[in-house]
Amino acid sequence: MKRFGKRFIGLLLLIGLLGTFACAGDPVLPPESPVAEETPKAAEPIEEEIVIGAETAVVTELPPAPETPFSPEETPTPAPSPTPATVTIGAVGDIMIPSQIVLDAKTDGGYDFGALFAPFAELFQSVDLMCGNMETPLAGEGEGFSSRKDTKTGAYLFNAPDSVLDALKASGMDMLTTGNNHCLDFGAEGLYRTVETIRAAGFYQTGTFLNAEDREKPCIVEINGIRIGFVASTKKVNTNHSKKAVGSEEKQIAVGLLTEGEHLSAAVIKDIARVREAGAEFVIVFSHWDFESDNPTADSTKALAKELFIAGADCIIGAHPHRIKGAEYMTVQRADGPYTGLVLYSLGNFSVNNRFELMVGMFAKITLKKDFETGRVTLVDAGVLPTFTIRRAGKSQRFTVVPAYADPSKITGLRSPLTTAEIREIEKARAHAFKRLGRVEGLRILDEPDA
Repeated sequence: MKRFGKRFIGLLLLIGLLGTFACAGDPVLPPESPVAEETPKAAEPIEEEIVIGAETAVVTELPPAPETPFSPEETPTPAPSPTPATVTIGAVGDIMIPSQIVLDAKTDGGYDFGALFAPFAELFQSVDLMCGNMETPLAGEGEGFSSRKDTKTGAYLFNAPDSVLDALKASGMDMLTTGNNHCLDFGAEGLYRTVETIRAAGFYQTGTFLNAEDREKPCIVEINGIRIGFVASTKKVNTNHSKKAVGSEEKQIAVGLLTEGEHLSAAVIKDIARVREAGAEFVIVFSHWDFESDNPTADSTKALAKELFIAGADCIIGAHPHRIKGAEYMTVQRADGPYTGLVLYSLGNFSVNNRFELMVGMFAKITLKKDFETGRVTLVDAGVLPTFTIRRAGKSQRFTVVPAYADPSKITGLRSPLTTAEIREIEKARAHAFKRLGRVEGLRILDEPDA
């Protein structure tokens, strides 16, 4: 035992001496060489010797397990469905600016038509897009303003001062269609000037065109993510002024002609297809058709409506008879299945001075809705409200178009309060309008409750 103790002490001294030599100077290192990046190794177990008497036990201590953050299972929240969008579109019938209305608007500095349309500002501005048929050319002052008839045909020649556009714009009008039988009252040059002047004033415009290339540009307006295509056409064109007659080929390029013989023209079918191909999700066709008469809507006009729906029109708004005519929801069979569309055969006149029944018209409003999941756009609501052009007392700016509300006190924008006689005329016009229209299921009266 002593011998073992002496040997153990000697071993300890030898170990101490070697440790002294190892720490006395810097260690000798091999020449520098590039050090390759090593992939970190996983932690290895640490072995520790524990001496107990004469025996040595080896205890293996494992490194602590890495901490893993707690991640409870979560149910993914589904993306919300996009909210359907809606757009409202308003329309009125023929905007006529005959000689008496021109003279009535004359001022020392020009022509002021503000009083003519002011009572509609609130209603027009309540819709997203307001449309009207401009049936008076803007051929320039040099041609004379709506002051004469053609000496050979006896037809009225219409021509309005450019300032009528200022009044329409101030009232809330957004789009003017020009495909009608008066578009060539002052020949091709008058037609081109009308198109250019309307566009320069900031309106959307279609129905007549500057050239073949211009005609091929689809008229599409996008509102609230809904793309609406517009086509405007006329059943016939009067070349009322013999000195400014234009050839048939020029007419076909400049004007959207509705028919070829008794049927829908290939040109209009192509116009509808063109706006569809350009991305229109809903197509409205403004048709200048039927007859300037007091008769019910002609069967031939109803047949054209059916052809238009089959060709891809989704809604048809008519004008030309200068009187209100009926309306209906018409169902046709298309290549992709049945379709039901609204056709308003004639909204009558918007602004005019003439006989009582010709001074009554209709304001129409439709609401479109888009389902973004399916991409489908549908007409979900439609309504009408009568309009009436009143002739007020005074020396100038007497003519004013008013909405014929059931409650006349709702009419705004007047320069003086309505008289008792004017209120009676408005009530009479309202009754006449609904008698002309008839009852149409699904077509609301806009000033009634829940309108």
